[in-house]
Amino acid sequence: MKATIIFLHGGPGFKDYLKPFFTELNDRFDCIFYDQARGPKVVLEDLLSQLDEIVCSLSGKIILLGHSWGGVLAIEYAARNQAKLSGLVLMSTCLCYTHWKDEFNKEKLNLGLVNAGVEKIFLAPDEVKEGKAFLDSTWRTFSEETFASLNKSYIGKFDVTPLLKGLKIPVLNIFGEKDVRCPARVAKTFRLFKEDMIDFQIPDAGHFPFLQNSGRLQIYKILTENCDKNLMGVEMV
Repeated sequence: MKATIIFLHGGPGFKDYLKPFFTELNDRFDCIFYDQARGPKVVLEDLLSQLDEIVCSLSGKIILLGHSWGGVLAIEYAARNQAKLSGLVLMSTCLCYTHWKDEFNKEKLNLGLVNAGVEKIFLAPDEVKEGKAFLDSTWRTFSEETFASLNKSYIGKFDVTPLLKGLKIPVLNIFGEKDVRCPARVAKTFRLFKEDMIDFQIPDAGHFPFLQNSGRLQIYKILTENCDKNLMGVEMV
């Protein structure tokens, strides 16, 4: 039986943007992509309940892969439901709002990007040509009311560092070398909170390390090889 990877997109407030980049993994995994609940009154528990419905409908080995905000959501879910999961993959994510905000602002200042547009914040220099269309199409799906609701109730004060410390399931940490939004130097500190976490830096990649074919192929290899080695297949706790 194939392992299942449930992909959690970033945001919150966007629709899924990961499917076009990861459908090729269906040869190795059963991949599930879905749009997180949206609306003016959506709170964290709504998203966790939605995710739990999906997880409980499945059998076999289940891995969560969360990109950006999706990584925070994945940690929140895993902390409550470790027995239902075999592993967790974080991609271009952060652990604490206040720490992330400080480090993001420092990164912009250091790189001279304080007043830069979204392209220079989210894309590495080599990604701009192909990434602009992706950003434009993704941004058109954004729900401001969803973001506002979650920002008020959760995002502005979250800290999942203690939750990560308590996870017994394997965790892979994938991040772009040139990510401004969630700096690589910050992602490299996550092992302070989970020593057995495995880090993978994607060279020359920004906040979406799967945009370019070279980065995408590296991520495919990371996921496939680590599953084959059973790093994501420990007995459920």
